Amino acid sequence: MNDVTPLERAAAIFLTRTMLGFVYLFAGVHKLLDPGVLEFGRQWAVSQASQLLPGALLMAVGTLTPFIELVLGGLLLMGLWTRPVLRCLVVLIVGIAVAYGVAGLMRPRGPTAMDITVVNFYILPRAALVMLNLFLSVEDDRFSIDGLMRKPV
Repeated sequence: MNDVTPLERAAAIFLTRTMLGFVYLFAGVHKLLDPGVLEFGRQWAVSQASQLLPGALLMAVGTLTPFIELVLGGLLLMGLWTRPVLRCLVVLIVGIAVAYGVAGLMRPRGPTAMDITVVNFYILPRAALVMLNLFLSVEDDRFSIDGLMRKPV
């Protein structure tokens, strides 16, 4: 027997989607303000990853990342194109995990070769919120632009 009401399901989706939206929005704002977009890109270009990938590619990815985070976070907060945004975040999270893994191979930090603080406080919580939002029913997402545009069945 399911005692959860449609309103409670909608509230749960709103809460997790909004939390994730703020996480990415604030991450993008932080990178824009400190250290700044170009400096953030430069830091990527001179990181240990530059031993494996071209510095220009790392500079471009590092420079675009804050804008991508801002846009994806804002779209999640509005509840607009939620599913495609969540899929983009999957790619972003996997990319970040790979980047930290590669960096960890060059200077290992434990059994995962990654800084456990990054894994526990950055990668896993974001991945959990994305997975939770992907598992929740689209039809229950009432408090979003997507929900308002959906035609009643």
